Formats: sequence, structure tokens, C-alpha cells
Amino acid sequence: MIVDIINKEKQKTGEFEIDDKIFETKIKDDLIHNVILTYLNNIHTNSAHTLTRAEVSGGGRKPWRQKHTGRARHGSIRSPIWKGGGVVFGPRAVKKRLSINKKESKQVLKVLLARKLKDNNVLILDNFEITQPKTKELVKVLDNLELKNKKVLIVMDKKDDKIYKAGRNIKNLKILLAKDLNGYEFLINEKFIFSKESLQEILRRIN
Repeated sequence: MIVDIINKEKQKTGEFEIDDKIFETKIKDDLIHNVILTYLNNIHTNSAHTLTRAEVSGGGRKPWRQKHTGRARHGSIRSPIWKGGGVVFGPRAVKKRLSINKKESKQVLKVLLARKLKDNNVLILDNFEITQPKTKELVKVLDNLELKNKKVLIVMDKKDDKIYKAGRNIKNLKILLAKDLNGYEFLINEKFIFSKESLQEILRRIN
């Protein structure tokens, strides 16, 4: 497959050849689902944490004597049936990390990239640089590429502070390094802008 390399004015400056074998990989959607669930679980902070009756402060003594009061017997004011008491079966901040086969993860990345390429949702820029870290300058580039009001992911081979600063206030725009690209990003973003070097790095990862 031949993909055009363009400049910031969307003018063709070259060509990028991609091995057609990338389109031959076939996997079930169940595998994609498992990879995405694993990723989402592992980035989740899981910070919700409730206290059991053993962890709530107070309640060290019996609130009243066992018999002859006319009231129900109780041993602690921190029982779950009391206001301010412990919580039964509440969420606990215990992190459970999931893992998935690296080979399967690469296959998912390859299939999702192939789908974006097939649907013409991938742009390759020969030189993605801006002179100043100004939002309006990056917005102008996106307008020239006809990506206004679209959910866009910019994938770079190395960090560029100017682009990061210019893009952090643009709605529906995300910037990632090629080494951090994962299958989840292919599902939540519509258009992708790669530098030639970043796409080469992704293709090395999945082959």
C-alpha cells in the first residue's frame, strides 16, 4: 500500500510504502475487547475505599448494658447498622492488574492500524513543526488538513514541547509518543497524524 506524505498545507511531498501483509491479519473482535478492557483496568486508579467496622474510629465500649434496658442489644456504635458505622461489602482500594499476551496485543494494534489506513483516516506529515507554542498556529495546521471539529490524535516519534503546549487547549486533540500508542486510542479517535518516523516505529513494533 502506498500512502502519500504531505506537508502542513496538505500538498503531496512524497510517498510512504506499507507492506500489504498488515491487512492480512485476522482476529476476532473478542480479542480486541479483551485488550481494551485490560488497558482500561490497568490505568484505573481504583481509589474508592470504604472502612469496615474494624477500621472506623470509636465504638470501643458497649453503648449500654446487655439486659433490662428495653432496647435492642448492641456491642458497638460502629456496627454497620448504626449511622457512622462501618460499611459492609463496600469498595476497597485494592489494585488488580490484568495482563495479556504481548503477541495478541501486537495483533490488535496491527488490525486497528490497518483499519484506519484502509478507511483513509491516517495522514503522514513530512515535517510537523511549529515556530511558536501558539494554539492558533496549530489550529491553522489542522484547518489546512481539513481536520477541524474531528477527534484527532497526533503521534510523534519524539517529544516537542512547542506542539504539546500549543495543543493542550484544543478540544478533541490528543498528542502521544509512538511508544505510548495503544489499541484503545484507535477506537476513540477518528483521524491520526503521524510523522514518518513515528509510523516507522509503530510498524517495527507490530512486525
